[in-house]
Amino acid sequence: MELALDIKEQIKHENRIAASWLIHYRERKRSHDELYQEIIAGTKEKDENIGGGRSGVGRPVEAMAIKLEAHNTGDMARWLLVVEDVKSILGPKKRQLLELRQECRFYISPDGGRPGWIAPVQQRFGEITGWCPSEDKIKEMWYEVVNLTVRVAAMHKCKF
Repeated sequence: MELALDIKEQIKHENRIAASWLIHYRERKRSHDELYQEIIAGTKEKDENIGGGRSGVGRPVEAMAIKLEAHNTGDMARWLLVVEDVKSILGPKKRQLLELRQECRFYISPDGGRPGWIAPVQQRFGEITGWCPSEDKIKEMWYEVVNLTVRVAAMHKCKF
């Protein structure tokens, strides 16, 4: 019985992580791209090594290559690739749902009831597509997107 609870908790944990990456993709992508530009531009930390010894300053190209490799193969890069892969797999309705969910990421329910993002997503979805899905349908579609993201992340060996 305890194993079943652990599995349920693991699934919830993985879904929360995947949902977070889906929702905050734009900010994280921007941050990742800015860091890439800083590495390429050669923005260096000051060398505070006083008194001799090797500090790695003599090999700036090698240092930049190492930083780029870590940047391009790290977990953040893998997660960004996961979201991009998921977006390419999704059909138009689920892709629209993802975009609207990203826009409404900070909406909070005033009464602590249903998640605050559902009503604005429903409304905007109806305005854009002409089809206003029920609350249950919105949740079902979102869970399908999150579950797909978890599977793709596992294939990319992302950390949860």
